[in-house]
Amino acid sequence: MSTVLIIEPQSSGLELVARARELGHTVLVLASAAPAAAPAGAHRVVTADTADQAAALDRIRALHAESPLDAVLPGFEHFVPLAARAAAALGLPGIDPEGVERLRHKHRMRRALDAAGLDQPAHRTVSTARAAAAAYAELGPVCVVKPVDQSGSLDVRKVGSEQEARAAFRSALRSAPRAGARGPGLVLVEEYAEGPEYSVEGYVEDGRVHVLGITEKILGAEPHFVEVGHIVPAQLAPSPAREIETYVAGVLDAVALRIGPFHAEVRMNPRGPLLMEVAARLPGDRIPDLLRLARGHDLYEIMLRCHLGLPNPEPAAPRTGARAGIRYFLRPGLDTYREFRVDPALRSDPRVREIGVLQPPGSALPDPGSSAGRLGYVLAAGASYRETAGLLQRAESAVSFS
Repeated sequence: MSTVLIIEPQSSGLELVARARELGHTVLVLASAAPAAAPAGAHRVVTADTADQAAALDRIRALHAESPLDAVLPGFEHFVPLAARAAAALGLPGIDPEGVERLRHKHRMRRALDAAGLDQPAHRTVSTARAAAAAYAELGPVCVVKPVDQSGSLDVRKVGSEQEARAAFRSALRSAPRAGARGPGLVLVEEYAEGPEYSVEGYVEDGRVHVLGITEKILGAEPHFVEVGHIVPAQLAPSPAREIETYVAGVLDAVALRIGPFHAEVRMNPRGPLLMEVAARLPGDRIPDLLRLARGHDLYEIMLRCHLGLPNPEPAAPRTGARAGIRYFLRPGLDTYREFRVDPALRSDPRVREIGVLQPPGSALPDPGSSAGRLGYVLAAGASYRETAGLLQRAESAVSFS
């Protein structure tokens, strides 16, 4: 089979490594430091400073000279640009490196949508606290302040005053994709968009957008925007679903994504779908696994085939109303815990596929204002939306951290 290089796998990227091995590929992992244990499925872990693109590209070229690579893929959002540039340098299928920053930096994404004439939240890119306060005064009375290059809801905050806008700006400005990294020194201040939130999962191949599913988001309490649950597919009438799909196809055209998977987050506002952000990567939070359970689509394999230059079969239409979902647990105010308890009725329910802990007992718990603060999860699949949503809702009260 083929040899694939996956750069800094995290979240869904770890499952991508395992799935690539299952499919018979030779899997190399490029990481900034050798992990204590190689990711499951990796044949070899190679180290390089992935924060230094020139050094990382030299290392990838040396690997290719040693034994030809057939694909280079990002294992996490922050490494989409490096993977694009590496694929182009080796003459392999990949995202156009000339426009890849539109898919990584949110202010450039916003600029691309403006150029295409697509509706989206009003926004200002700012570099000082004073400018953030001025942007709030223009776009308020409620705004969202966010870093231009982060993920996982880190340092994204809803603000309701100029003072809050200044404080949120300072927090967002300090935010960096990795320890020791320097950000671009820019922050986005955006109009707050009302409405339920969804993400759209799919892929682009030969200029065609294939939507595999629309995911319903369950969000934690504002002023943060922590995703505490997902249901695949969302419960949507055909008309708004088509409207979201058409809008996202326009977004993908505006940011010039021509190959591979995408994950686009939108809010269904009274004036129509409005983009929160779009990424050229696998969705996180186990959404590819939910998609596979509920609809039979293997986004891991689809991504591999896209970047190997292999055609994907036309996605089959789902034949049932099955849903799959995940619920994450936040416990604001809890500093640590000793025991994780699960109601035996929930644990023994055959529709519950996984129950897991993300923060081990006895550890100091992170701030619950981002996805890093989630303590554990329950993953379930049911025959209908109502059944699955009910299971996830019950899970929230059926687990305890004490």
